[in-house]
Amino acid sequence: MACTPDVFRLCGAQIPDADRIVACLRANVPQLSPGCRAVFDTGDPQQTARQRGRAPQSRPQYEAGPPRRQQFPLEDD
Repeated sequence: MACTPDVFRLCGAQIPDADRIVACLRANVPQLSPGCRAVFDTGDPQQTARQRGRAPQSRPQYEAGPPRRQQFPLEDD
């Protein structure tokens, strides 16, 4: 959201391609507003992903050991 005005001002020709918009913003860091520049100065790829409207990639969490099998009661006939 911090970069929306900068996208329209500097990178309107790249809309709606998010990858091209990010490349355009990175190429124009000196002209970015302070709020948008702060996003690109962090070097945080998760923050950049959020700016592009995508959820940050997370690694799956694994339990120690194999998964337990669920036991079902046997039905009596």
